[in-house]
Amino acid sequence: MTKSVECYGIHWADDVAFLVQGRGATNFAGLKATAPFQVNNSHQIRFCNHLVPTAAPLPDRVHWDAFAPIMKDPLVRAMLPVPKPAGDAGVHLVDPDGELDLPLVLLSKLGSPIHRVVQPFASMRPETVRRELTATNILPLVLTGATREDAEALATIVQFTAASPRRLVVTGSGDVDLPGPMKRIDTRIGETPIIDLAQLPMEILGAAIIRRHCRHEPLDAPMESRDARRERILRERKSEQGLT
Repeated sequence: MTKSVECYGIHWADDVAFLVQGRGATNFAGLKATAPFQVNNSHQIRFCNHLVPTAAPLPDRVHWDAFAPIMKDPLVRAMLPVPKPAGDAGVHLVDPDGELDLPLVLLSKLGSPIHRVVQPFASMRPETVRRELTATNILPLVLTGATREDAEALATIVQFTAASPRRLVVTGSGDVDLPGPMKRIDTRIGETPIIDLAQLPMEILGAAIIRRHCRHEPLDAPMESRDARRERILRERKSEQGLT
């Protein structure tokens, strides 16, 4: 039986997660089952804006070891390609000079976007933002350069952000009056050299993060080889069955 869902991204059928994209759906449990989901068009979603390489190999440990430590940063956590917590009404970062724009573009590649998701706040009308926030639950929408004059538009946007599946990240002036539900966070991503960040294979790292989320595995744990993971799972299953 097919279930209608209102956005692309990660959806669960019992305890099996499916990543639903424009070219079909993938589960990460090794099942040959067809995804029991169909994205409806009630919110005028024209297309899926991500193409996560679900068959990508595991990241090299050098890349993973470089990325894992910065996953603790609040901004990086907000940009991870996994569904946001329930009730999350978006986050704001003080960045009046746009110094976070390039790091945000690089981090947005964790979700393998087809079209850019980092947009100037002034270029997006509230109704457009509302529609974009219904499109997926794995690809954050980032609006940059918000100013005090945008307070009314921001308040309108936040009215429907908490109930939308997509995470909202807003940057801009520090004197913006934030609507109550929106949280202001800090980041130290600027301490990571931009060249080091740009050299990381973000799409492959993002696919690994999605895979871990769908398998209920810690997102920032050390990278295992396929053989090591297989042996660990066998041990865990035997332990659950009382065979060890």
